[in-house]
Amino acid sequence: MLMTCAEGCFTKDECDTIHPMRLDDRDFDDLEIEDIETVKKRVERRKRKGKRRGGKGGTALIRILVPVILGVVILACLLLVFGRGSLDDLKGVKLNADIASLFGGLEDNEAGIILNDRYETENKAYTEGNRVFLPYDYTRAELNDWFYYDENEGIVLYTTPEGTDRTELGSDAKIINGVFCLSSELVRKYTDLEYREKLDAEAPYIYIRNSRDKYSAAVTAKKTALYLSDDKKSDVLSILEKKDKVRVLDAGNEFSRVQAGDGLIGYVVNKSLEDYTDEEDTAPGNVAEMEFPATHFNQKIVLGWHQVMNKDANQGVYDILLKDSSINVLSPTWYSLKDTEGAITDLSSAEYVQAAHEAGKRVWPVVDNFNCTDFKSESGSFEVLSHSSKRQILIESLVSSVKESGADGINVDFERLTGETGVSFAQFIKELSLASHAAGLILSVDNYVPEAHSMHYYRGVQGRVADYVVIMGYDEYNAASTEAGPVASLDFVENGIEKTLMEVDASKLINGLPFYSRVWETKNGAVESTHAAPMSEASELLSSHGVTPSWDDGAGCNYGEYESDGSLVRIWLEDEESMNAKLSIMDGYHLAGAAFWKLGLEDESVWDDIAAYAANNAHSTDDAEGAAPQDDADGAAE
Repeated sequence: MLMTCAEGCFTKDECDTIHPMRLDDRDFDDLEIEDIETVKKRVERRKRKGKRRGGKGGTALIRILVPVILGVVILACLLLVFGRGSLDDLKGVKLNADIASLFGGLEDNEAGIILNDRYETENKAYTEGNRVFLPYDYTRAELNDWFYYDENEGIVLYTTPEGTDRTELGSDAKIINGVFCLSSELVRKYTDLEYREKLDAEAPYIYIRNSRDKYSAAVTAKKTALYLSDDKKSDVLSILEKKDKVRVLDAGNEFSRVQAGDGLIGYVVNKSLEDYTDEEDTAPGNVAEMEFPATHFNQKIVLGWHQVMNKDANQGVYDILLKDSSINVLSPTWYSLKDTEGAITDLSSAEYVQAAHEAGKRVWPVVDNFNCTDFKSESGSFEVLSHSSKRQILIESLVSSVKESGADGINVDFERLTGETGVSFAQFIKELSLASHAAGLILSVDNYVPEAHSMHYYRGVQGRVADYVVIMGYDEYNAASTEAGPVASLDFVENGIEKTLMEVDASKLINGLPFYSRVWETKNGAVESTHAAPMSEASELLSSHGVTPSWDDGAGCNYGEYESDGSLVRIWLEDEESMNAKLSIMDGYHLAGAAFWKLGLEDESVWDDIAAYAANNAHSTDDAEGAAPQDDADGAAE
């Protein structure tokens, strides 16, 4: 009995020789052989057949090579089909986009600006050799508003907690094409931002990122084109290499709008992107955060402005100290700008300070810009503050006099400043802060309730460098108003607090309240305020005409009116009830304290409410050194 496979092989050796690729398929069956000669003839036929096909092993080699060759051909086809897709993406692609047009066109010494995720078309950088210069106005508006340019004296100032750095016109500050510019090196010295240059291109540009946003990122799966628009037929901005990281600005169905690492913004085919991640910008950290020193007290500030119009009026401090009030800071009006060179009038009194100190009260004398005869607040203030040398005369004179008197601080009350004066006023507050703190003095700054006409007071700067920022929360309807109304309605007071808190921390904020009411007369349709009356006088006017005032919910105070000599007299009273309502609102905002214009106009009844307010120290701050940023300033007074 012999064995045979399905194809008639009698032995395993024969089977291995004739068809080795089918080892797994061999199936030997029993076969009964009757004639041994028949078997021999069959073996001989197979041997001869093998020789005709190339000899022993020829068939096996062919059977091995054929599938190998076939596999190579298939693999080549696959590479051609799928590999060509990636090559076809860039077939015929060339960099043909007009990059200069993205910036609105560029002249010879101009460079485009990419700021965060946008091409700047209205603003250009300038180049001199391999250096880049940025317009001063653009730098302040978009990158760092702490720079100050004194055009009169040709210097750039930058105030830090350590002092004010000066840059003269020349290497890092110069006029190019009629535009005043700062070098990119100077800007980066003080500004925490990412910065990249591409100046060797036909259309040079710089890329700046100072935003701190969350964003989607991806990497390119292969070499791919950055198109100008979401169309493969559009112009090409650049070729991105495989594994380049991009910022995905807007993901579409077929294309995504992205920003490449060099800042260029365009479109890529979605199938070219992979490995999406959610990320967040972080500050480069190349510039340390500035922290200006500040002094806070572990009790609420209760400040009373004391109007002093001459040296003899300083004796009024004794009358103030005799009253049972909760005032812990006195602010006498001692100093006023008197000329355009930075000189001041001086009504200071060491005796006044000594008496206040003996009574346990601090003294922060006021410096204003409106109480000196012939000095014009608008034009005169601009002239003084816009010259660095004149600011220094003012600061040195003021700090020297305050120190000599023994007073504890300075209260700045500059009013009616013009818009063009604002930046110089902010620089004045920075410089006065350094000088005050070096002399151990507290600096506070008075401000109007924030409105469109006073936004140039830079309350944010004040909140950053001053110890306290004061709101003059009164004169809602004032002597110049053509409509009658309250001196300080609840909405007016609360609006002033909320708007100022957007720029100043509550721990530095003091809200000012009035100790007076306005008397309004309407005759023949004309409205005027006849005068500002002390609290008691206003109440007596109503009672003397038989009027019992009633509470006005909208105004948050008592109101009364009467007829007199053909006129309608109207009075919104500031009294104990209105004072209590305002203090209650203030308590809810956890402010640093309250201020009052002016001492001597109040009714004695208000001091109990003020004392209760001052005693609530639950949310006041402890003595500390610190700092924070903000902007604006102004004053208060009749």
